Amino acid sequence: MKRLFLTFMVAATAGFMNAQDNMEAFRHLSVGAEIGLHGIGVEVAMPIQKHLVIKAGYNWVPSGDLFNTDISIDTRELKEAQETYDPIVHFQHKFGDEAIINTGLQMGLTNFKAMINWYPFATGRLYLAGGVYYTPSSKQDQPFVGLSGKTTENDWAALKELNEYEHSINPLAPERELAVKIGDESYAVKEVDGCGFMQADYRFDPLKYYVGIGLGRCIPNKFIGLQFEMGAMIYHNSVLYCQDKEVGSITQAADAFGNDSKEILEYVDKYPFYPQVTLRLSFRMF
Repeated sequence: MKRLFLTFMVAATAGFMNAQDNMEAFRHLSVGAEIGLHGIGVEVAMPIQKHLVIKAGYNWVPSGDLFNTDISIDTRELKEAQETYDPIVHFQHKFGDEAIINTGLQMGLTNFKAMINWYPFATGRLYLAGGVYYTPSSKQDQPFVGLSGKTTENDWAALKELNEYEHSINPLAPERELAVKIGDESYAVKEVDGCGFMQADYRFDPLKYYVGIGLGRCIPNKFIGLQFEMGAMIYHNSVLYCQDKEVGSITQAADAFGNDSKEILEYVDKYPFYPQVTLRLSFRMF
């Protein structure tokens, strides 16, 4: 870490000695391609005066499983109910003491962005960045961190068999459920593709803020230039949902979802920012 910091400071100091003669207001334009912790993206940049550059762009992170974890549901009561009816009816699918939902933990972000870079030294490469990220309205329910998974076909078939039999002998019998227990609340598993499906995710306001620091010219002196940037996306009003119902206790939810996901869920709840490291290649158009 010390070596990285010293390298950054030496590069910044060296940058002060290089003339940045391409910052004429509204007379230049560059396009950039970037990759970093926030995914991949594209942007356009234009200087509005000697020290300031405005930028607009789009970032995309393809959602995928970070790792898998199992969530256990206590099914001893359902097993006992089957055993009570067993002398009368033979169930093809039977419960054990617990049902397992194999879940995958995903992270994903898709945003438009508007940024401004301030070069404190007009003759240098060091800059400070600030701006906003915005999630399109059609994607506002996209989770920052999501957890989803399915039950086994056997457990879901056993539940349907039990309900069908109980309704055949008593049409007013209450519907039995497989449910994830979080504190005193139960979140019923729903059917998707012949299995029980569970979804939990963090949702947040579509507008996020960003601050950062970097090295490199937005408008390269020549045709191509390289930028390195570190910063943080700051989000707010994040709420955890399970099966589209708000979850009151993050700690209890983290315990219910298993140790593998506990640290991530608690971190997202406690620290409302997402660190970013970005490497950007810029192409000067004119």
